[in-house]
Amino acid sequence: MTRWFYDMEPAFTDFNRFRGELERMFEIGQPLANIRSVPRGTFPPINVQEGKEGVSIQAYIPGVDPGKVGVTFEANALTIKGERDTECAAEKDVPSSSCHRRERFTGPFSRIVSLPEGLDPEKIEAHCKDGVMKITIAKMEERKPKQISVKVK
Repeated sequence: MTRWFYDMEPAFTDFNRFRGELERMFEIGQPLANIRSVPRGTFPPINVQEGKEGVSIQAYIPGVDPGKVGVTFEANALTIKGERDTECAAEKDVPSSSCHRRERFTGPFSRIVSLPEGLDPEKIEAHCKDGVMKITIAKMEERKPKQISVKVK
């Protein structure tokens, strides 16, 4: 028994290749906020939000000692650096060859995030709770929108 579309198989192969090329072409123009623009394995994952008062950054660092994390802000760039240890690597009695699977990397990490202009480097706070580090940076006073009241005569 032969397939009725057997003669059309090369056309489907060419069509699938063309579709793949189109998908790659349109991914180039995707906005940077797309999750696909972040390379796989980037750590820590972050959320950045801008409000009237300033910018809020949430960095997800489960299992990382907050004492081993450093946060710096310079030239509108926030840098989060630290070190992550896994239990398997931290155990001195057990040789590393006894780990059957290691999906979390261990060692130093660094993430640099570009932020909008007009943030006050003197008004930064960082808090860590349950593996989520929340960093808030206030806007400079002259950058905040001013509310002007309209007087009725």
